[in-house]
Amino acid sequence: MKSATTFPESLPGIIDSHAHTWDKELHNDHSAVLERSWSAGLSAIIEVGVDLKTSRQAAELADQDPRIHAVAGLHPHEAKHLGTQKAELEQLVADGDFVAVGEIGLDFFRNFSSTEEQERAFSWQLELALEHSLPVVIHSREADDATYEILKAWASQVGRYLPRTKQGDERPIGMLHCFSGDSALAQRYLELGFLISIPGTVTYPSKGTNKNRGQDVAQSIPLTGMLLETDCPYLTPVPHRGYRNEPALVVETARFVAQLRGEQPEIVANVTADNARVLFDITTT
Repeated sequence: MKSATTFPESLPGIIDSHAHTWDKELHNDHSAVLERSWSAGLSAIIEVGVDLKTSRQAAELADQDPRIHAVAGLHPHEAKHLGTQKAELEQLVADGDFVAVGEIGLDFFRNFSSTEEQERAFSWQLELALEHSLPVVIHSREADDATYEILKAWASQVGRYLPRTKQGDERPIGMLHCFSGDSALAQRYLELGFLISIPGTVTYPSKGTNKNRGQDVAQSIPLTGMLLETDCPYLTPVPHRGYRNEPALVVETARFVAQLRGEQPEIVANVTADNARVLFDITTT
């Protein structure tokens, strides 16, 4: 993937709530990617692993920069490897300074792991998060009903299980990463205690009669229930679509959401950043 040649003006304080800067697409200019992030105003990047190896890489990046915060987990694509990675992943979470367990969940679009393997890994990692008092980062693709039913049953059992933040704020229990459901489902997740994360796809134009559901969600849910993310190097927002995504481009998503809602970009950036700080119990400068 090619790197974008222009980047947005700074939006101070904004947080990219879900990134994979460890990805090979960003290896060659990783330092420049991070520098562009801080220049764009980012106060933090949530660095998310998808298996044992990349969870370790996320932790290494977090060790190198206090503005990066690591998340460890086994993606549904990798659920078939639970048997070989479970013990080490459990030890990694126990020993590491992670802010969440993720990304975990269900993906019935690719089905790289069987339904049974995905559900087994998902359920185990929910319990891992509970054991270590960490929020969860949820992946759900073409699996809205199954994911919701699992999380509804789990949330009703564990409640608001996370301790309050260092500042005394009550915390959500997780986030729906790259949320692709409709507004009604988003509202149900908010009621369970989750936040809804809006990716760069919200900037994509509707096709014919197929309206961009993400735009409805971004307009309808309260800003206090929203996060912003890149999922880099994927899902690059307009006007950089076709190029590699990176954390600095979360600013484009924030500006687009602000326009949808008729609000100032600074408000969208600040409130969603506050939501991320509370969810992950992190501090920024």
